Amino acid sequence: MKNIFVSCGEVSGDIYAGGFIREALKISPSAKLWGMLGPESVKAGGVQRWSYDELKLMGLLEIVPAIPRILRLKKNIAREILTVNPESVVLVDSPDFHLMLAKSLRKCGYTGRIISLSPPTVWAWRSGRVKNLKRDFDLCLPLFSFEHEYLLSHGVKSLWKSHPLVREIEGVRISEAFTKRFGHENIIALMPGSRHYDIRFHLDILIGTAEILKARGYLPVFSVAPGLSSNLANEVRERAKESGHQVWEGSGRELMLGSVAVAGVSGTVAVEAMLLGKFMTVIYNMRRLNYAVLKRLVRVKDISIPNILAGRRIYPELLCGEATPENIAREIERYLDDDDMRRKTDSAMKEARAMMGDYDAPKFWAECIINPQTKSINV
Repeated sequence: MKNIFVSCGEVSGDIYAGGFIREALKISPSAKLWGMLGPESVKAGGVQRWSYDELKLMGLLEIVPAIPRILRLKKNIAREILTVNPESVVLVDSPDFHLMLAKSLRKCGYTGRIISLSPPTVWAWRSGRVKNLKRDFDLCLPLFSFEHEYLLSHGVKSLWKSHPLVREIEGVRISEAFTKRFGHENIIALMPGSRHYDIRFHLDILIGTAEILKARGYLPVFSVAPGLSSNLANEVRERAKESGHQVWEGSGRELMLGSVAVAGVSGTVAVEAMLLGKFMTVIYNMRRLNYAVLKRLVRVKDISIPNILAGRRIYPELLCGEATPENIAREIERYLDDDDMRRKTDSAMKEARAMMGDYDAPKFWAECIINPQTKSINV
């Protein structure tokens, strides 16, 4: 019976891990897939030894007080892996923790395969971590073709066929419940993120944005992400309703599909918006010191994946002091009111979407990990 350890540390990583687990169990129904998992991974058939809530991802400065707890977590997980000795270890996203875990496992003598699913963005910043990928990992399974090419060019074993969202987005539809509630009004989807850090630094700004947009005849609707903890979900729900705004607690993708434009925190949501053909104003706020440090470390001009794929800025990026309600509302209205800009932006979005591949990514990951000799894998 195959025994595979799987670890994820946040909502997006849990979705990727869940997709992999689901497809892995189709290939090998008796396999045991266990580890640090979230609800999607458990739903897919994974055995949760630790909850992904134990790995709290924080800003550059906020992580310092949590170091002792994180180190204890790493030590406990490594000890369990070495005791069980699974044939493979699959580490999904959360690079700061997972690179440290992989290094510890190799140092302690683990000889099984270690795979990085959604590896660190070494192409964008902290490129020195490439040496960790070469030394400690047998395989990387990146999300984007340009990541794959970068890893190969630096001597890292990498395989890629498609981004997992491509197939997922194909199934997104507007439900009767959504139409019944919102009708066909000019909805602006407001996406405050899924982490404490996101909501702490962006919710007030988006509430201010909603005030402006509502006064101008739009219907701003806040997404309460299904993966949010109950405390964060309550905060978004209550703050939005106190301000007189609507919330949607169903699929954020459905909300974006039913909208005329999107504004939200930089991350996976921007890729989802692009795949749905929706314009998005991307925002990201952080402490000024954090921002100053990041500006010195980051090697790319844009932070949003759609802009990186397009090779130019198709989604406006408002960072730190630029992310004000007035600026966000202005960028949305520029797109909606300028026919020529809208046509050019929509065309660029289509070109960028074409670079995302067209294959069932979780199935491909499972083939690479469970049955690496399968003919569908092209090295």
